[in-house]
Order: sequence, then C-alpha cells, then structure tokens
Amino acid sequence: MRKYYLDNLRWLIILILFPYHVLLIYSTIGSYYFNVANSVVANAFILSFAPWFMQLLFTIAGIATYYSLKKRDSSEYLKERVSKLLLPTVAGVILVIPVSVYFGYLFNGYTGSYLSLMMDHFSHPIEYLANGIILGPLWFLLYLFIVSLVALPIIMKYKNSQWRIPLEKITVPKLLLLIIPLAIGSFFLNLYPEKSLVQFFLLFLFGYFLISDDGVQQKLEDKRWPLFISFLVLTIVYLIITLPNLNSVGNDPTTATFTLSTLISLFILKLYVNSILWLGVLGVMGMGKHYLEFKNKQTLYLSAASFPIYIFHIVWINLFAYYIINWIPDQMVLQVILTMVLSFIFTIATIEVVKRIPGVRYLFGIKG
Repeated sequence: MRKYYLDNLRWLIILILFPYHVLLIYSTIGSYYFNVANSVVANAFILSFAPWFMQLLFTIAGIATYYSLKKRDSSEYLKERVSKLLLPTVAGVILVIPVSVYFGYLFNGYTGSYLSLMMDHFSHPIEYLANGIILGPLWFLLYLFIVSLVALPIIMKYKNSQWRIPLEKITVPKLLLLIIPLAIGSFFLNLYPEKSLVQFFLLFLFGYFLISDDGVQQKLEDKRWPLFISFLVLTIVYLIITLPNLNSVGNDPTTATFTLSTLISLFILKLYVNSILWLGVLGVMGMGKHYLEFKNKQTLYLSAASFPIYIFHIVWINLFAYYIINWIPDQMVLQVILTMVLSFIFTIATIEVVKRIPGVRYLFGIKG
C-alpha cells in the first residue's frame, strides 16, 4: 500500500525551496548567486530549515528505495536512478544552471555575453564545481544518485542474507542515539560546500533499514508531539544563540586555530545541530504520518512534479529576482512575494511545456 504522506512530505519540502532560495538573496548565510541585504527574518528562516529539510529528503529516499526494491530487481532500480537522477543532473548542469548563474553574474556587474561566461565556466570545471556554481541546487540529485549507487550492494547483500535487524526492538530512544554517528559523519566528504556525503549516506541507510518499517513509523506517529516539540525548542534556542553572532568578527573558521578545546567545542556544536536534524526528521515524519496521509488531484500532481520543480525553480527565481529588485528597490516584502509567486507559476509552466516534448522531457525525468 502506497504511503501518500511520504509523497506529500517530499513535495512540501521541495516547495519550501521557493522561499528558502529567495530569502538567501537577503541573507549572509552560506553563499548564493547574489546578495542584496542581511535580513534577520531571512536569516531566521534559513537557520530554521537548513539543518534538517534536505536531510529529510534523503531519509524519505531510503524509505522509497525499500518499497521500490520490492517490485524491482537491482538492475531495474539502477536504470530508474539513472533516468530520474543522473540524466536530469547532467541535463540541468548544461541547460538550466548556466542560465541561473548568468543572472547572478549580471546582478553583480558582469557585462560580458552569456556564451563567454559559459565557456569560462566549462573550461574551468574543477574550480566552479568546488565553489558549487556549476551544480547549484542540483547537488541534491547528484548526491542522491551516488548514495543510491553505493548503498545498493549493501542493501542487496542484506536482502540475500538470513540475518534481519530486530525491528520490533527499535524504540524512539534508540533511534535518537543515531544522532552520534550523524554528527561524526558530518565531518567527512563535504564534496559540495557544507554538505557531507557521509551524513546523507547514513540518512539514506537509516531510512531504508529502520524507518521503512511500519512498526517504527507507527512509533514515530505515537511520539510525534514530544519529538516535534523537542525539535522546535532546540531550533528556537539555536536561533537565539546564532542570530546575534552572524556578523561577529573573528568567527571565520578558516582562520581559527584548531586546539583540542576548539575541536571539542566544534564536536559539541555538531552534536547540537545534528540533534535538530534528527529530531526534525523524526518529528516531521511522525506529524506527516498522522496529518498528511491523503491524496487528491493537486497532491498527486505535485508529487509527480516534485523533482522537475526542483530542477527548474532556480532559473525563474534568479531571473525574476534580478528584474524585480531593480524595478522596485527597497521593497523587500514585495520583492520576495512577487519573486516567489512568479517563479512558482513559471516553473509549473515550464514543466507543462517540457512534458509535451518527448525527447526533452526524457532528459529531465518527466513522464508524459
């Protein structure tokens, strides 16, 4: 039986990317194609979602893999991963991301042509891959493809073995202990800026081996309010501590001296942030199972369109932000609303056009 709450959580998380990426333009957190302000509201929104919302997608992907491999063999699963993840990543890097990069450069004073900018980027791929420009938000699709590829032999070996994880003994307190390996894993293989491939791999495995179980999902639903409230409390404390220090001088980690005390402090911080991450994943899943187990025409459409929305949304955000910020300066609220609404409308319109072009829709993993 299909679990529609997982589909609904997936498209809801992807829709959060509209305000998230728009507000990055008004924040100094991380890096974006261009920046126009340092808004406390924007910073608070980003800090509230950054620790957990993309991580939830990897956990859901692990659960989805569990159900997928019930009706597919490993070769069929790999073919599906290539068509749904790898091919759209390559197509997006060539056809989509360059346009979003171009508008970012225009805003920052670039006066050259689109063609010359792209020739420069693709002639220095390692440099632009390291700073995240070539991939943009498509890092998620590439990471998920790599994680799926690496996890598959482990999964198949487990499926073909006699030993089984005693899932009936898995309790919520035991699940919370997984914060420790997540915190440790977050230090390794940050191939894309501040995104650990090891951590996402662990989340995928936890989704497949543990949270895919109906009994475990029921336990998360039963404990949804304690988990969700704990997540909210930790997030609020995190905001209270972090927001005033965003502009503090001397917090650049690249210039820090790593003594034993600073390393311990860093690990404690990692534990705290990963506590937000894992409580967010478990709490939101518990709430989703209780309140989002339904379907209608709109939810089914958004579920089918979730990955294409992910691929195309960034182009329209950058395009509309570039023009709207210049047309109505010093009107942040209006700029944000217009950019979000227009970019969503044009993203859906783009999907509707592309899905009617057989060769092109295949490149982006869109069904006709």
